[in-house]
Amino acid sequence: MLLLPSVAYADTGQWVKYSANPVLSPTPNTWDADYIITSRVIFDGSIYRMWYVGGHGGTIGIGYANSTDGITWQKYPNAVLTPGPSPNSWDSSKIGLGTIIRNGTGFLMWYQGISPIAYLNGAIGLATSPDGITWTKFPGNPILKPTEVDQKYISSPFVVRLNSTYRMWYTAKSATDPDSSQITRILYASSYDGIHWTKLLSPALTPSTNSTAWDSLSVFSPTVIFDGSNFGMWYSGMNQSLVAQIGYATSLDGGTWTRSSDNPILRPGSPGSWDSAGVQQPSVAVGNGFLLYYDGFSNNSGGRIGLALGPHNFVIPEFSASALDLFLGLVLCTTVCMSAINRQHEN
Repeated sequence: MLLLPSVAYADTGQWVKYSANPVLSPTPNTWDADYIITSRVIFDGSIYRMWYVGGHGGTIGIGYANSTDGITWQKYPNAVLTPGPSPNSWDSSKIGLGTIIRNGTGFLMWYQGISPIAYLNGAIGLATSPDGITWTKFPGNPILKPTEVDQKYISSPFVVRLNSTYRMWYTAKSATDPDSSQITRILYASSYDGIHWTKLLSPALTPSTNSTAWDSLSVFSPTVIFDGSNFGMWYSGMNQSLVAQIGYATSLDGGTWTRSSDNPILRPGSPGSWDSAGVQQPSVAVGNGFLLYYDGFSNNSGGRIGLALGPHNFVIPEFSASALDLFLGLVLCTTVCMSAINRQHEN
């Protein structure tokens, strides 16, 4: 059971930073020795699984770790997904993490890829895995290519499957944005199979029109949960001073969003702390409560992964109690069923 730890301080919106942050850091003399960012965490019945982006010496990859409590993590020794494999591959230069979801007895991953010629500003690909460690890239990649609405930047795809439909929210920059601009928006797309996507032409979320707002420059890297009646989105925002923080928004349909009045719900740490320069790229896992993993930065070190918790009796105001109970029940049912299926498969 995950026990509420002692806290450093509480942030607006009831989230509490774990006092022993960061929970995942670079390992010296390994492939992720320089930085660890962009965690994606799911609770898989009895364990927490985390995928993350790491790098060292100009190389980059996606790593994997697991945990029984969501705090102490055991890394897999090598990157589980890397660019390429050839210089002509659509993702030959860089890969960036998006989403991992359960699909029957295996996993699906949507991720960003960049190549120096064909997809310099990014595209989205798909990979599959039976165990979360050994991945096979879809031969028809990329499955989401740039068009006018996202011509100058595509990254951070987050996918939710609802019944027979896949829904994706992702970070983008349009063809009409100046090349030097830091502006990014969160776009929305849907698919019947997770491969063929239809983009909504209007952004799902744009930077605040108030120039003094915490998210007035850019919004990016969404994480979305559906509770049975409402969508909740945790997202990164950046102000005109390039300080990144984390906010929250809700939607009835996934396309039109309302920001929380408590934003930002997670802020940088105090001067000198490990996350004093910015917090971004949230990943919310539902296990023994709500756990929010995030990137933290200081002026003296690369990215690391921190944790914030929903305290005892934590409530997301926009999620109704009955709908949330149903959602948590579905999570529990799904993870128990998947564990049973896996045991049968192993036997």
